[in-house]
Amino acid sequence: MKEFFKNLKDVFNALTKFQFMRFCVTGSLGVITDAVIYHVFLLLFNVNLNKATRTTTDTILLFILPVFGYLAAVIQNYLVNHFWTFGKETENHRASFQLFFKFFAVSLFSLIPRYAFYTFLLIFNNITPDLANIGGIAAGMFTNFFGSKFVVFRFKDETTKRIEPKDENGEN
Repeated sequence: MKEFFKNLKDVFNALTKFQFMRFCVTGSLGVITDAVIYHVFLLLFNVNLNKATRTTTDTILLFILPVFGYLAAVIQNYLVNHFWTFGKETENHRASFQLFFKFFAVSLFSLIPRYAFYTFLLIFNNITPDLANIGGIAAGMFTNFFGSKFVVFRFKDETTKRIEPKDENGEN
């Protein structure tokens, strides 16, 4: 039980550090990037948004185009988090495809609580879709922060310990 409260305290400290605020700013920039790219693609492909007159192609595009904004936001968020949010942790590590794919996996995993909480709020609490979406984003943000902090940008101590050979008596 003592270990549980120690872990709870560590979680609280992680949330209240400046690093969490940087993560929120980075995520907000990602939301803006995602929305702008999505909107630009809607304009480029001239997607008809009127449900009554929408073609099958328009409907398909409405489901495909958000992927491009999401991918751009994930790439942007990875780079900003690598160099700014978690810069202290990554100062001896270059940005890499390996870390990016870890970050991308955490981002995909974070869609689960986001969508679950969004669905819960929308269906069982009868609130507007916009408010449900904000609640879902918040749920996903916490999962994403902890995954980024403890999975993606956490590096084991890299100092190697020199092992001295033992002599005939088994002593150093």
